[in-house]
Amino acid sequence: MKQTIVLIVLALICSLPVIATDKPVSGEQTISGHLVDVACGSQNSAKPDSNFGATHDKSCLQMDDCVKSGYGVLTSENKVIKFDSKGNEQARKFIQMTNKDKDWKVTVSGAVTGNTIAVNSIMLQK
Repeated sequence: MKQTIVLIVLALICSLPVIATDKPVSGEQTISGHLVDVACGSQNSAKPDSNFGATHDKSCLQMDDCVKSGYGVLTSENKVIKFDSKGNEQARKFIQMTNKDKDWKVTVSGAVTGNTIAVNSIMLQK
């Protein structure tokens, strides 16, 4: 009986590092930048002296190919942080309900892993 309990305790202790690595490395963060679709954001953000984020408009954000590519935040460092699938759905609804045409400056919060954010909220900056 003691051996069984010891084996169970050892198995639990050995599994702790595996459980701990399931959490996002970067944790909760708030990221500010321009809301873009991944297709256009990835293609245009690398252009020198690009003002792409400010000029990207609602009609492009709603084009079928752009919607299918997903959404993200174009940061001031010209890096696109992609949204997870839940965030893409939130962004699609957010774009649809907002009357803004261009200069979609947003603040997005959520857990960041690599270059993807698990979106908890999207808000327009004032």
